[in-house]
This record gives sequence, C-alpha cells and structure tokens, in this order.
Amino acid sequence: MANPVTARLKAVSDQYSNKVKRIKELEAKKKKPFATDAEVKLANQEINQLTADAEKDFKELAKLQKLEKTAKDYNNLQTKIREKQIAIAKAEARGEDTTQLKSDQKDLTDSFNAIAPKVEEAFPDIKVKPAAAAAKPGPMGNVQMTTGTTVAETTASKAGAVKRETKPKVVVEDIPSTGDAVALAKKEAARTKKLGAVSKEGVVASDYAQRNAGIATASKTPTGTKTATGAEDINAIYALARSKYGNVDSIFLYDDELKKLLIEAVKDPATSEDDMEPDEFIRRVAASDWAIRNATTYAKRDAERRQYTETLDKYNQQLELADTQQKKDEILAKIGQLKTTSSYARGLASAKAFIEATASGLTGTMSPERLDAFVKRMYDSANDKDPNIINRELAALISYKPGMQLGGSIGGDLTVLRATARSNGFDLDTSFGSSINDWLQRLAKGESIETFKNTIRGAAKLGLPDKVANLLDQGLDLKDIYAPYRNVMASVLEVAPDSIGLDDKTLRMAIGPEKEMSIYDFQRQLRKDARWQYTNNAREEASDSVLKVLRDFGFQG
Repeated sequence: MANPVTARLKAVSDQYSNKVKRIKELEAKKKKPFATDAEVKLANQEINQLTADAEKDFKELAKLQKLEKTAKDYNNLQTKIREKQIAIAKAEARGEDTTQLKSDQKDLTDSFNAIAPKVEEAFPDIKVKPAAAAAKPGPMGNVQMTTGTTVAETTASKAGAVKRETKPKVVVEDIPSTGDAVALAKKEAARTKKLGAVSKEGVVASDYAQRNAGIATASKTPTGTKTATGAEDINAIYALARSKYGNVDSIFLYDDELKKLLIEAVKDPATSEDDMEPDEFIRRVAASDWAIRNATTYAKRDAERRQYTETLDKYNQQLELADTQQKKDEILAKIGQLKTTSSYARGLASAKAFIEATASGLTGTMSPERLDAFVKRMYDSANDKDPNIINRELAALISYKPGMQLGGSIGGDLTVLRATARSNGFDLDTSFGSSINDWLQRLAKGESIETFKNTIRGAAKLGLPDKVANLLDQGLDLKDIYAPYRNVMASVLEVAPDSIGLDDKTLRMAIGPEKEMSIYDFQRQLRKDARWQYTNNAREEASDSVLKVLRDFGFQG
C-alpha cells in the first residue's frame, strides 16, 4: 500500500508542475507570429487562472512538507499506543498494578489526539479505517473536547437530555479497546497457574486475574482496581471508561460528581457485562449538574467559533479576489479587527492570559504557535479556567530533545537535574537522555524533583563501596563526598579541581571497601600518579636531589 503522506505530497507537487508547464505552453503560444488578439486574450485568461491555482498548490505543498514530520509522529504514536495496550493486558493477566502503564497510555493518546486533526486534514488517506463496529456515542455536546472527538448534544435541563450517536473522530487501527485487552488478559490468566491474592508491597492484584486463576478473592471494591494505598485508582477507571464510551473528557478526573459516575459505569473491570450501557451513560452525563452548568457555555462558544470561522473564510475569499491594493488593505483591516475584537477572539485572549498566569512554568516550554493551538483547544472545550486540566494537558505536550533549553519552572528543574548529574560524574543527556522527557512530564504533574535526583545518585553508586553508596542514599552527591580528596589532589597535581573527573581512578582509591585514606596517605599516594612528575613541585624535588648528590661528591660548595 502506498504511503499516504508521500502520495499526497506527490499529487500536489504534480498538480503544481502541470500548471507551471501549461503556463509556459500558453506563453509560448502567445508569442507565435500569427496569434490573434482573441487567442492572446483567451491565453491570458487561462494563464491568470492557472497562476492563481498554481500559487494555491505551492502554498498547500509548503504546508504539507511542514507537516510531514508530524505525520510520522502520528504513525509512531499509533504503534506506541498499540504496544501499551498489549502491555496492559499482559500486566493485568499477571495481577500486576497497571496504573503507570495506563497513565502512559493516556499521555500517548492525548499526544496523538493533539496532532491528529491537522494531520488527518492534510493527509485524509492516513486515517485508518475503523473495524466494523457499532458507533460509540459521546457524552457531551457538539464541542471539541480535549480528547479530540466529536460528541453528542447536551441540553440545558435534565428532562430534555437527548442522545445522538456520533463516531469518535480519531480511530487507531488494530489497537485493542480496554474490553479487548481484558478479554486477552482473561485468556492468558486462564492459562496461568494459581496466583497469590496479594502482589508484592501489598498491592491488591486485579480481581479477574485472581478469579480466573481459581483463587477466592477478598471483598470487592466498586471496581476491583486499587492503588497501593487502597484507594480507588481513578486513572485506571478513566482509561477503561474512555475505551468503553468514546469521549470521556479529563474533567471526569477532577469533578466529584463525574468521577463517581465513572466508578458506577465501569463497576468490575474484569467483565463488560456489568458496565453501564452507552445510552444510559450519555443520559446520566447530560443530566448531571456539571453538564447543566456548562451547557450554556458550550453552546455559546460553539456558536461564536462557527461565526468567527465563517467570517474569516469569507474575508480570505474576498482577499483572493481583490484586484487593487486598496481593496486588499481594507479586507486585511477587517481581518485584523475580527482577530482582536470579536467575541471569540476576546475569549481566546482571556483564556491565554489565564493559562500563562496559571501554568507559566509549562507554557515557557512551548513555541507561540503550539501555545495558541493549546489555548484554542482549552477554550473550545471550556476547560480554560481549570488549573488541574490545564497543567495535566500541558505536561503531555512537553517534548524534550538533548541539549534543549526550556523556560519556566520546568527549565529550572532541568538545570537542577543537569547539575546533579554533573555532581555524580554523568552528562544528563548522554546517560539519561531516554528518560528526561518522561521525568519532565512527571515533574510538570507535581512529582518531586528529589525522585529523579535520587535516580541519578542510584546510578552513581553502582560498583562503589557501601560507605559511598550509603552517603548517596542520604542525599549527598559524589562531588560532595569526594570534595576533600579532590581539592588535595588538585593542589598536589597543580590542576583545577573541576578538571579532575569524578571517575578518576586515583580519586576513587581514596575511599576503599573497608575504609577511607587519611589525607596524609592520599598525598603520598598522589606522588605515585604519573601526572605528579610534571608538576613544579616534582621538578623542584628532582633538582634538590641532584644538588644533594653533587654536594656529596664535592662538586658544590
């Protein structure tokens, strides 16, 4: 099957080339000796039309070329989501805690949904055809939620709650739904020998894995899904509900009423038989106090967005047809006014100011274009005033590459991690490059930086004496532990302390498996280092020794 991205690029490129070729043919035709005025006029008309069309093709080609890398990310994310689903199924079959896996899956899905609309618009054939299945209705109105899916309408009263099925906007090929993953896990569990009722560290194993292994389980929780502390794992429940009901927005993680509804809807994750029916789920969401409070906001913003988009499209069409600079200037002025004074534009500006004030440490990591796109997504989904959702969604957009300098509080955390790595003999990008992006996302969600500093120290203590390892566990860095010996070494070898690497063999000899050297013994040891012979002190000692020998033989007075 042809690559849809390459095929689209080639098609637009060929269109452009054919128009340019035709324009050249018409120009040549006009120059023929006996071309009539009527023929020249017709040629000019066709040339003008072809020139306009060719310009559009050229702009479209430039746009597609910019999106080519994003399209690759689109395909890569699909693969990663599929792999994560399989990993979740296997972990559940073994009765292991899948909270982190499901959180990772959610982050991948959010990243996918963030780029999917523009990629699918530019490359329509890239969309994977969904398998034949009943369409999943969404629970809210015709507003673009943060999950990137279109949903059914919301009404302003409980009695008037209506249901209209819509298909999810983003469909990923062959990625099993959580229901499929559960089915896969059940089959694997059926082939597994008896499992213990509790996994290590007291984490309750999933109920269905225990039951299918033939073991009696403890009393059930509403979902059978718990964290290590025994609380209901709302992130795991959220992931299951999203796969079951299509469009479940991240507001469900923070609103107590909607959170309770998720728990009631999923019930036992081991089976879909006791799940709430999609129609009932939609009805309950639409009839919730939260939906009623926000229905007016959604409807108003959707109307403003449509009016803004239609007006902008109209002005852009007029701009293309304008034949004088004066007309173009007048239309551009209207566009500028629309983008600053319309209700929708003012709403976006207000949302951007709030988001930048609330999450400046994260917005500092984004380009202006990505920030504007994020603000629009938050505003359109009416999540622009919720700090929890803003920070969670922004964290998923962090994309670190080695050597990158980031702004805001995340940039400050990155500077601290780099310093900690250097203080333990590492280069952060070289030694921990594959983990940094995950670390930054977790930091953005509120995890302590000490977690990752300790990870670096944990790597540093490998192969070192227990005494050094214990000091590292207490929060000291290798730079601090070896500082006295490093300073003595710098003095004796006549070099700068920072030029002595923390992996220097002579430096590491200072602290042995049994005990550390005294400073005096370490100074004596340094004189055996090959570098000492090049010091001024070594040359002076050598000179003094020669003079002493000469005096002993009577050659010096």
